[in-house]
Amino acid sequence: MKVIAVRGNPLDLSESPTRRDDTLDEHQAQETLKVTGAAVFDDDERLMPLMSGFLSQQLQAALIAEQTAMTFGRNLGYVHEYLSSRREFASCERDSAYLEIRTHVIQEYFAHLREVEGISKKTVRNRDSSLMAFFNKSLCNWVDDVPPPRKEANPYAGGLLSPRPNKNLVVACSLDDLLQLILATESERERCLLQFMYDAGIRRSEVPRVTLRAIDDALRFQDTMFISPGASVAVNADYCPLRIDGSKGPADSFKPRDTLVSRATLLRIKKYHASPLYKMHKRQFGSSETTPAFLNAEGGEFTARSVSKLLERTSKRALNLMKINRMISPHKLRHGNAYALLRTPDIGTSYLDRLVAVQKTLGHSRLKTAETYTQIPHDIYQKLVRPGTETKTKAGEMAELADRTRLRIDAGDMK
Repeated sequence: MKVIAVRGNPLDLSESPTRRDDTLDEHQAQETLKVTGAAVFDDDERLMPLMSGFLSQQLQAALIAEQTAMTFGRNLGYVHEYLSSRREFASCERDSAYLEIRTHVIQEYFAHLREVEGISKKTVRNRDSSLMAFFNKSLCNWVDDVPPPRKEANPYAGGLLSPRPNKNLVVACSLDDLLQLILATESERERCLLQFMYDAGIRRSEVPRVTLRAIDDALRFQDTMFISPGASVAVNADYCPLRIDGSKGPADSFKPRDTLVSRATLLRIKKYHASPLYKMHKRQFGSSETTPAFLNAEGGEFTARSVSKLLERTSKRALNLMKINRMISPHKLRHGNAYALLRTPDIGTSYLDRLVAVQKTLGHSRLKTAETYTQIPHDIYQKLVRPGTETKTKAGEMAELADRTRLRIDAGDMK
C-alpha cells in the first residue's frame, strides 16, 4: 500500500498537456493551484476511493494533520490487505469490502494481529481507532441529507472493538543515561542540543522551531520580571520560561506552550551562540526570529529525522562502550524531563503542583495524561527513599551536567 497526504502543496502544471497559457512561467504555474488531500493506492497502483475520499475530506476540513492522515491511511491499508486475503471478499472491487464487513470479521482481524503477528495491544488499539473514525465519520455518516455509502449496520455503534491495552511503566532517559549520551559525542553543539531536549521536554519535531530569539527572550524575561522587593537588581532565577511552537496542534497547526528550562542550560546554549562556528553559519538566515537555535554539522537546520539520527548515533556509541543498556530515543528524553520535574523539590509546594507543571510544560491537554508518569503512587515511592537522602533540584542537576561536559569551540572548528 502507498499513502500520500498533502496540505496546501502547489501543483506543478508546467508540464501539463492541458495547459494553454504559454505566457505563464513555471513558478507562476505552480502558484496557480494548491492541493490539499490524500490518496491511498494498492500494490497495483490502483486508487482506493473510499479510503482516499475519507482522508481527503478530513484534511480539507482541517480536522486532522498530514501525519495523522498518513497513519490512518496505513492502518486502513493493513485492514484492506487482510480482507483481500479472505475468500468472502475476493470479488470485492478496490476497497468496497469495507461496505460489507461485519463486526465479527473486525474482531477476528484484531485477534489475528495479536495471536499470529504478535502485535502489541497498543498498536492494535491504534488501528482500531483509525477504523472507528473511518466508519463513524465517513462510511456510516449522513452528510447534508445524503445517505452514507454503507447500508449495513455500523460495527462501531458501541465504541472500540479491541481490548484495552495494559498500561506499562514509562521508560525514560535517566540523568546518568543523558550524561553518557552527551559524553558519546565530541561536538559541543550536539551536547547543547541533547541537554536542552531533556531539560525542556521538547519533541523531536519541535526542535527546528526553537529560534535564537526564543533563547534570548527566555533569558531576558527574568531581567524584567524577577526583581527583589526594595532592590533594582534582577534576580537570576534558576528557571526561565521558554515559548515553544508545539506539535500536536489541530490540522498541522502549532500548539504554543511555555516550558521551564534551567538557566544553566540556556547559558550553555548562549556560549555556543557566541562561538565563531555558530556566528559563521547564522549569517545565511535573516533575523533572530528565523535563525535556528541549533544548527547541524553543515550549518543548516535540524529536522525531526536528523534529531532521531543523532540519538541513534550517540546511543550506539554509548552501548558499544557499555555505558547504557538500551537505545535512547528522542521521546525518552522528554519522559526524562517529566520525571525530573516530579522529583525536583523547588517547583511547587506539593506533588500535585509538580504534576500540573508536567502537564503545562509538556503541553498535555489533560492532567490525566501527565498521570502516566505516576503509576507508582507517590506516597509509596517516598517510603522507598532512604531517610536523610537529599534530592537535587533539576536546575542544579543541569548546572552540574553543563560544568562536567562543556567543550570549548575553537575558532578553527568547522563542525
